[in-house]
Amino acid sequence: MTVLETFGRDEFIAERFRWRSGEHVTIIGPTGCGKSHLVYQLLEHVATPRLPAVVLVKKPKDPLILRRGKELGYETVRTWPPATISTVFHAKPSGWLVWPKTKYDPLVDRPAKREVFRRALLDSYKKGNRIVVVDDAYGVSKLLDLREELIELWTEMRSQPGAVWAAFQRTADVPLWAYSQAEHLILFNDPDRRARDRYAEIGGIDPAMVRDTTGALKRHQALYIRRDGPAVCIIDK
Repeated sequence: MTVLETFGRDEFIAERFRWRSGEHVTIIGPTGCGKSHLVYQLLEHVATPRLPAVVLVKKPKDPLILRRGKELGYETVRTWPPATISTVFHAKPSGWLVWPKTKYDPLVDRPAKREVFRRALLDSYKKGNRIVVVDDAYGVSKLLDLREELIELWTEMRSQPGAVWAAFQRTADVPLWAYSQAEHLILFNDPDRRARDRYAEIGGIDPAMVRDTTGALKRHQALYIRRDGPAVCIIDK
């Protein structure tokens, strides 16, 4: 098996994560693997008031997102656009957590969240210069029926400029656009062999290496693939 270099988080983020506006990021891994934690570490490095993050949070509660959002100075809003986005007397944050309230009734919650997220997606598409973070991309795409809006951002937002950072739990839930348009892929270990086979198909590099490496990853480690180059390494926990 090919032996890849392994980098700790700080070194990877500071020296190896060469991200530029317009480059989409796709992250895949099962629940509990550390996707959200890594996403906020990366956002801390790249999101600024001039290129803010717009994070769509579908979950009713998430202590990690709440804590990291506060640490990064993100503003939590229940609707879009936020009231302070165009107020000259209010300092623009490095990001927003777009987090509609949950009534715990899908017949109520899904239409309400869809409307809020749709406005945030289309507004970001129109204005650009934003990192749109879709924490539960399957839920937003399928359950909230925002697939077409996401496809527009994946295929057109590079020129805005802007980017979509999308996180998925299963390879089976990832649409082709999230693979084909992403410059950066971050793949966590999945115990399902079929998922690792899918990793091998979409990685854009040696399939056997992708399959074997993702199968050998430890908890909270991830395989990083940057298509430009390509550049490949392991991100340590």
